[in-house]
Order: sequence, then C-alpha cells, then structure tokens
Amino acid sequence: MKKLHLLLFVFLGFHSFVKAQDGGVYFASNPTLTPDGKTVIFSYEGDLWKVDINNPAAVRLTAMQGEETNPRVSPDGKWLAFSSNQFGNNDIYVMPLAGGEIRQLTFHDASDVVDSWSWDSKSIYFNSDRYNRFSEYKVTYTGGTPVRLFENFFNTIHGVFEHPQTGELFFNNTWESIYFPSRKHYKGAYNPDIQSYNPKTKVYKQYTDWVGKDFWATLDQKGNIYFVSDEGNQEYN
Repeated sequence: MKKLHLLLFVFLGFHSFVKAQDGGVYFASNPTLTPDGKTVIFSYEGDLWKVDINNPAAVRLTAMQGEETNPRVSPDGKWLAFSSNQFGNNDIYVMPLAGGEIRQLTFHDASDVVDSWSWDSKSIYFNSDRYNRFSEYKVTYTGGTPVRLFENFFNTIHGVFEHPQTGELFFNNTWESIYFPSRKHYKGAYNPDIQSYNPKTKVYKQYTDWVGKDFWATLDQKGNIYFVSDEGNQEYN
C-alpha cells in the first residue's frame, strides 16, 4: 500500500456558528472550504450558507425550493457549484461565490450530484444514475451537454477529482462508498479503494488495498492525496 496522507476533518467555524444561534443549529451538513481556507460553506435547512471561520454570523446563499447540497468552490474562488432537487431530482447549478444569478447546468431526470471542479475552474465533475447505477460526467460551468468520462470501462465510478499537474483522475467505484458511507466495519468484495486513471497516458493505478473502506478522497495543489479510512481503529479517520 502506498503511503498517502490521511485526512483529518476539522470543521472550523461550526462551533461558533452554533453558539450564535438562539435555538441552536442541528443537522448542518456538507461543509466545504473556500480555497483560501477562510470560509466554510454548508447545507442547513435545505439551503446553502457561508460563514467566516473568525465570524460566527452565517449568511444564506440560496433560498430555492427543495434542498441544496454538495457545495463545491472553484479553485479560483469565483464560483460555487452545487446540487438541488427543486424540480424533483438533483441537477447541477452554479452561481458566483460573491452572490448573483444562479444558473441550472443539467436538466436530466436522473440524479446529478456534484463531486469536484477541474483545476482550471472551467468544468464540474458530477456523478449521475443516468447510466448504470452511477457513473461520472463532466459539464462546463457555462453549460452545454454533459460528457460521460469513460465509454467502455470505469462505468461505476464517483467522487472524481483530477490531479493538478498530470490530469490523472482519482475515484472510488463501489456502492459502499456512494450509497452506504455510514455503514461501518464492512469488509468484503465491494470495499472502496482509492484508484485512478490517466486519460492521457492510459495508465491505471490502485493506491490503497485495505480490506475495509478508503474513500472521500481529495487532493491539494501539490498533488498530496487526503482520504478517509477505517484502517487504524475501525472508525472513520
């Protein structure tokens, strides 16, 4: 197993946000950080909010029908992509992070869920059940027809993100990481590992081989990979 950097989730700012509310805040979810690490964006009561890690006052970003989830900020810090089910199923939306017009990017009757941005801040990776139980697509932030990443293989992947230098695409490919992330202690044929495929060089790699779960991966601008695993003490760390 190659040595990777384990990801320790520290959700700064949430404690202050909770204390600032009269009745307390419960079930805030889907937190993500802006590239400068100064702002947390999260889902709460069906809408997206942002809060400065040094200021407990949160600001609502959306007030749409349905629920907005999976917020992701573009690497240049200008755009916020997210999923919303305001019309009955999840579609991909984008808006300026500073506020402004919200644009719908996908219109399929399947469930489209945001995974990540490309490093040039021009495209959004998302998983969808429009083909197989789940597979990965890419759409530009200006809209247009989404493109399925792989036509003949890796057809059940999700959580895709790209390497900033090589273009290597990292992913998980089992239902344990997409449908059952809260099921602990699973060890079997469908345990998720961190894998990748480079469309340019046609090289496939498997980075982990733990019999449990290695998932929820991401990486920084230097190419260091961070992920969650239950290898250490049977808990997600």
